[in-house]
Amino acid sequence: MARVVAAASMIVILVVAVRLTSRRNGRVRIAYPPMLASLPVVAAQDQQMFQRHHLQAEVVSFGSSNDMVSALVAGQVDVLPAVSLVPLLHLEIQHPGRFRVFSHSRMRRENSTYRIVVKSGSPLQKLQDLQGKRIGVFPGMSATRLIGAFLQRNGVDPKTVAFIQLPPSAQVSSLESGAVDALFSYDPLTLIAEPGKYRPLSDSVYAELMEPCPVGVSVISRDFERRQPDVGARAVGVMQEAIAYVGSHPRQATALLPRFTRMTPEMASRVNVADITLSNQVDAAVLQRFIDMLYEIGEIPEKIDAHRLIDPTR
Repeated sequence: MARVVAAASMIVILVVAVRLTSRRNGRVRIAYPPMLASLPVVAAQDQQMFQRHHLQAEVVSFGSSNDMVSALVAGQVDVLPAVSLVPLLHLEIQHPGRFRVFSHSRMRRENSTYRIVVKSGSPLQKLQDLQGKRIGVFPGMSATRLIGAFLQRNGVDPKTVAFIQLPPSAQVSSLESGAVDALFSYDPLTLIAEPGKYRPLSDSVYAELMEPCPVGVSVISRDFERRQPDVGARAVGVMQEAIAYVGSHPRQATALLPRFTRMTPEMASRVNVADITLSNQVDAAVLQRFIDMLYEIGEIPEKIDAHRLIDPTR
């Protein structure tokens, strides 16, 4: 009897030890684009938030939202803290239930940096002058289709415009060399690198389509959450802590930008941080309005109930 009790005790000890080890060594793979929207990821690393929550974070840089979504589908990453909602909606339509939205942007005219810019000496003075021109855009189809809808609303036929997909590292040089006539800038670098050298041709593209605009979201793989609910909860918790930190310590946070963007410390000191929700601030009505707008402009083939994107029980 004593041996049975001892064996049972040993099993309990082993189970507890495995669980503790799992908690200590929780591994999460995080994808991010090297741009302003990814600031919470870098802040989490800088403030050792992953370590404090007993997580081993593998952080991988990607060139576009499409690539990040493909990596999620392939099971190569678990969390996308800054990704376009558009390719995710296409994924949800084709393969429902692959991800959960736990945060989204609230882009407004006064806080968004997503604008069309030109060189200060450019002959282009108004949006209508873009007819028949070349516009540099972020890689992936989301930016192209949404700026196309924006131009259409402003009297420019997007079919006459050549949209040139450019990674962030090539955007400014392409504008400078004349390879493109204008740039749909996803970060403020082109306007703050050299004051007076570039100028905006538009206000916030996304905020003019819808305000506030939730085009940027943070998502977690539902399969990952089901397999490792504790690790998944801690990973989302870290990102929430990082978003809160960036909001309450904007200067300390933006000082990190030179680590993963082309900004100098002086440039970074003049950047405004993005407005991003915490989990308890996710607004299904705002998401639904954006989804409905995408359907109306023909970006997605069917409407989706926004609640199914954020429901933690699916």
